[in-house]
Amino acid sequence: MWKWATGTGFPGRRLSYVVSLPAILALLLSVCTAMAAAQVHQVSPSDLFASAQSQSKHPKKKAIAAEKPSPQPSPAFSIAVGPLGFAPPSLWYMGGHTSQVTLDFLDETTLLFTFRIPGLIARDHSESDKDDLTGSFQERNIRALVLSLPSGKITAEATWRLHDFSAYLWMLKDHRFILRDRNLLQFGDTSLNLTPFLRFRGPVRYIDLDPNEQFLVAGTVEPIAPGSQRARSRSALDLQLDPGWSSNGVATAVSTDPGTMQPATENLLRILRIKDGQVAFLSRPETDSVVHLPVDGEGYYDALRGNGRKWLISYEHFSGAANPILEVESTCHPRLDALAPGFVLASGCLPSGERQLTVVSRDKRRLWDVSIAPTHVWPILARAADAPRLARATLDVTHPIGPSSPLSETDIRGQSVQVYDLADGKLELTVPVSPTLDGGGSFALSPSGMRFATLNAGAIQVYELPPVPPLPQSTETEASKP
Repeated sequence: MWKWATGTGFPGRRLSYVVSLPAILALLLSVCTAMAAAQVHQVSPSDLFASAQSQSKHPKKKAIAAEKPSPQPSPAFSIAVGPLGFAPPSLWYMGGHTSQVTLDFLDETTLLFTFRIPGLIARDHSESDKDDLTGSFQERNIRALVLSLPSGKITAEATWRLHDFSAYLWMLKDHRFILRDRNLLQFGDTSLNLTPFLRFRGPVRYIDLDPNEQFLVAGTVEPIAPGSQRARSRSALDLQLDPGWSSNGVATAVSTDPGTMQPATENLLRILRIKDGQVAFLSRPETDSVVHLPVDGEGYYDALRGNGRKWLISYEHFSGAANPILEVESTCHPRLDALAPGFVLASGCLPSGERQLTVVSRDKRRLWDVSIAPTHVWPILARAADAPRLARATLDVTHPIGPSSPLSETDIRGQSVQVYDLADGKLELTVPVSPTLDGGGSFALSPSGMRFATLNAGAIQVYELPPVPPLPQSTETEASKP
């Protein structure tokens, strides 16, 4: 051991350093090695000495390419939304799951972009403008734009005056869409022309389509017809307004109490054939909450409680027959979504708090599983119309939410969306979404699944994706069908 003293570092204090001979030899060796390399790379001696000191204190780590974050994918092209009149919605709406923005492909080269126009609305209300349930006036103006890709040229535009804040737009495969305003459904086309489709007797609280877009699922709150305790099954013609009903579809003075004018209502869940509006299935849920029914073909999927954390996914035919599929484990009631004909996504809960995504087929095959962090909440799904590809957006928050840990604005870090292949669960793309929305959808997959569009950083960003791998061929036999 060698010991020497230096000058004073602080008044009245002398600094001493103890250095071992092996340490000095190791430092000199590293300097010599670096100087030899400098002859090749032409590095200055001062840099070499600093590098040698750093290496002697911090051993060099092995470079591993996988440790570096993957580069952020770049969009193929973007369309600025400011010039289109879009303004980000206020965070005041967060938590209400209101639908204020939609982004959808009409075809591979055409987008439909709709958004709420902020500002005052002229107060020329009539009684028909009142909300059927609350009796209040809820209105907003939605601007609809048809954009040509990649230029962003506006080929059609319109302003829709809607009377609530729920979801209002669903795409169809034939370059059309369904527009909902309270209790009225209309068909729209690429020119934004609207044609009436169905009018229900009460507000529509839930709309969904099966993967083949043969059926429309509608959950409504409707008044019970005068003189009957329960509404009867209705055909497409019966859905039109009957004589004697008020113009907004709500009967008056149907309560058993003569002193009140509040209508008696019931929840109805219908499955209608889109081509003719005929009712294929009618149910009266006992709960007041919205009932999600994942329809696929001539039936729908259901999750039946088993032992412990086990749930049996079953396919329930409209005829009444049931086919059990597979069991999944979940600490909560798993949500089911029909993604493609014969394939369903089960979103369950793990004891760790993570979400478990499982894709199974109607012929009893488990395709893949993936776990989602508990800090990715409130998922919104979008699927490609003609290809087995799925987009799933979530809010990215600072902590899992629950009854004892509610979510506040400061807990929201942003929103991201992931694109998966249904065949194998491969994650094709992960990109941010802004502004952050907890209702509606500011992202979309093209019909082929090879283009993905999202609203982010003040622009519609469009990404090109690789071809979609096909789903495994079904092994379902005629004997397994009812």
